[in-house]
Amino acid sequence: MLELRKKYKSGSALEILQDAILTGDVPENTTLTQNDIAQSLEISRMPVREALIVLEHQGLIERLPGQHVKTASLNDEYLRSIFADMSALEIEAVKVLPREKFCELSSCRGQMDFHRTLRKNINAPFRRKMLETITEIYLSFVLGRCDDSGKIDAVFVNLLGTMTTPKDIDVIRAGYAVYSEVLANELIRIRRRQKAHAELEAG
Repeated sequence: MLELRKKYKSGSALEILQDAILTGDVPENTTLTQNDIAQSLEISRMPVREALIVLEHQGLIERLPGQHVKTASLNDEYLRSIFADMSALEIEAVKVLPREKFCELSSCRGQMDFHRTLRKNINAPFRRKMLETITEIYLSFVLGRCDDSGKIDAVFVNLLGTMTTPKDIDVIRAGYAVYSEVLANELIRIRRRQKAHAELEAG
């Protein structure tokens, strides 16, 4: 049985479910109903229903027949593909980035600011929305949960260093390859640590 309210004392249904799925508190491929979730969170079904609509668009759950949902299979390969997709979308944005925009990128105050600035330069709405989901959900989660951000910061600084004019896309692509791999490994590590902690508590 879900016991989300005991673990998450505050936050909206959406925020709690996002966190629980990304950490692995609710394991991948777990089948749930709206009633299960509402009872666990001690809330009505309406906010749960609204949260599930968003979670489906974010790729964190899959709809099943009836009122059932299944948490996504967030295996290591899938998580790596998420950040690889982020890199591919941003590289395409960099390719068409006007010269003057590179100064704006180099003056970004942090990683989220950098990604949001790049996202604004994607003209295709679907691709922009996809990048928004990855950065605002998956990337934001990793940056907020990592214990030691030093390695991520270092590879990000290296990535920023590749953003020169004239653009060398091969160099930028190589910078993104390292950055996305480090982000994926950190998310995998967070999930493994949470699983080990849960097994220790159960045990």
